[in-house]
Formats: sequence, structure tokens, C-alpha cells
Amino acid sequence: MSDFELTRAHPLSRLLSIAIDYQTGTATFVRDDLMVATATVALPTNRGAAVTSSTFFPKQSRIVFKASGRTLTMNLGTLSTKCDAPTVYLDQRDWIHFARWEKEPNRVTPAQRQFFGTLATAAESEQVIVPISAAHLVETSKRGGASRLDLAATMLRYSRGWQVRSVLALRRAELRALFGGEPLVVSDVVTLAPQAALDMERPTAFAPELGSEMSGLIERQVWAAVFVQLLLDPVPTPNGGKDLAHQWSQSFLPLATAIPGNAKARARLRDLTRVRFISDLGHDLPAAAKEAGLTPGDFSRWLAESAERDIAATPGLSRLRETLHLRIANTTEKWEANDLNDWFYLSYSGAYLDLVLGERKTINYLRRVDPLVPSGAKLHYRAEDALADLQHLLA
Repeated sequence: MSDFELTRAHPLSRLLSIAIDYQTGTATFVRDDLMVATATVALPTNRGAAVTSSTFFPKQSRIVFKASGRTLTMNLGTLSTKCDAPTVYLDQRDWIHFARWEKEPNRVTPAQRQFFGTLATAAESEQVIVPISAAHLVETSKRGGASRLDLAATMLRYSRGWQVRSVLALRRAELRALFGGEPLVVSDVVTLAPQAALDMERPTAFAPELGSEMSGLIERQVWAAVFVQLLLDPVPTPNGGKDLAHQWSQSFLPLATAIPGNAKARARLRDLTRVRFISDLGHDLPAAAKEAGLTPGDFSRWLAESAERDIAATPGLSRLRETLHLRIANTTEKWEANDLNDWFYLSYSGAYLDLVLGERKTINYLRRVDPLVPSGAKLHYRAEDALADLQHLLA
């Protein structure tokens, strides 16, 4: 990725750096003639103490944080957040192996060392993008102490600010596309946009009194600081949404228990799993249809005549639907709380990224549905097996 092209007319063209002290709420601007100006900026509440300062370099769209005794460099994004390099998604387990490799290389196998060494070099030189998702934020929040700091520092160092957009937002976008909306592309999924990993949107400008350019810039800096803080906070949050995920996993038990002994249910399994899948979409599906102008009659006809075909042609939804069908059909399947994040994030990463490392069960399901869904990522559950595909991406 190249430096941003800033014309002399651009508001940032003469700025060498913008530094923010997160302990005092002071912003310092340095111009190319070495003139210095300061301003007071509002900081988010409950920000925590991990991030102490940041310095933004506009011409490189680069921000350097001092946090928990570490120096971390991230891409911030100003005029553009477009993803234009190959993308690799690592499951939480593989980020843990990555952090282990970085701290003590001999604790991983020689084949893993080769993979993570290649990935680290490519990520630092921005030949490849290794984004962080909300699933990583949740899983990392369960840890505490030094092991969390080591893991979070590795994640921040090599993700460099890139995020996978919230899967709930991605699902809503795909649902709108079912009824004529714009289809998703990689740059919608992997982005530097503020709060993209969270299912949140700011309804108004961050600091409108500063103008749109500077307001957006400060919003990006504050979000980047919050993002760093979320990962580096040494205090664990044990629940991390586990109750909701547990409820989701347990909701499949009645259906999974009833199917094996019911011949009629087995004969109509495809219909049953479609109904369950559509019910899981909640209000988002009818909302997308209404937004597109469908009447209740139109929507009913779509459900009866076109839903299966249209979902099958949609990268993320098709993977969610087909893997769900296989799992319900598998009478020996064990439904667990952590399956929810794996199902969502590995499905959407498999749909839109280039290379995915994930836990064995979900990767195996995704491989089985490959012939039924639009083409997507190369899928692996062992880092050493993914090396050839990573090297191919970098060739």
C-alpha cells in the first residue's frame, strides 16, 4: 500500500504530525514549517489507561501508539479505507500460536515457524492484510495478565488497524442485496473504517465544529485508541457474550433430537433447515424486503419460490445456510457456545477473504459445502498446511 497523495489544497497537506496525549486530552499539530498548535479534545469515558499517547503521520496515514509499554504502528485511513492486498483470516487459536511464535519461536513446530515467519514479514511490509474481528475482541477479553498483553500486542502489530466488519452488518448488507441492493465486495468486509468490527454506526459527525475533514480524522484516532485499549486491557471479562451464544447453541437441541426418529422430518430435512435458517435471520430479512419495496405478498412468494436459489448465490449467506443444514443433519453433532462465532466469522471470512485458518470442525464443514456456494477462500485448520497457499498469494 502506497502513501496517500495529498495535494497542496488538502487540509492535511502541510501537517507533519498530529499527536494526542490521552492522559491530558491535548492534541498537538506540527506543520511543515515547524509551527506548532495545540487544542483540547474530548476523550471517551471509561477509556482505560493502556493507551498513553498517539502520533499520526498524515502523508503515510500511519499512527504510532504508546500503550502498556509497547510501541504499536497502525494504518489509520483518511481519504480511503480500501483493502487492496491479499487477505488472511486467523482464528483465535492461530493468533495464539502467532503470539507464541513471536515471543518464543521454539515453542511452535518448524513448519509453523516458517508459516508465521512468512506471514509476519508480509504483514509488516503490507503485502498481506491480517484483520481483527469482533470474535477476536470477545475471545481476547476473556484472558488477563501478561499472556493477554502478549497476544494483543501481536494481534495489533500484524493487523495494523484492519478489521473484519461486524458479521451482523455484513449479513444485513447481503440480505439487502437479495432484493436489489449492492453486493458486498472485499473492501466492504475488510476495512479501516472506525467501529467497523462492532455493530455500531455513529449517526452524527464526531466533532462537527471542526469541519468534516478534521472531525473524521480525530474520530479515526480516537477509535484506533479505543481499539488498542479493548485488546490491551489486562482485566479479563469472563462472560464475553457467552450466555447468548449458549442460548443459541441449546436452541438446536429439540430439532436435532427429533429428526433421527421421525421419518417425515428426515424426508423434508432441507425444508426444515431452511425454515430454521430463515428464522435465525430475525427481523433483518423482512426489513430488507420492506426497504426494497416488497409487499407482504411479494415477500411470501419470494420465500416460497426464490429464497433457496437466491441465498445459494450469496457468498456469506450460502455458507451459513449450507453448514447449518449439514450440522442439523448430523445426528451426532455437539452444539457448543463457541460454535456461534466460528459459524459466523469463518463463513464470512471464507466467503470474502483469500486464506482462512480456523478450527477443524467448522473448516471441515465449509470444505464440504464448497461445491454448493460461490468460490471463496482457501481453507485450512493447520498453519503448516497453509504455507503453500500463503506463498502463492505473495508471489
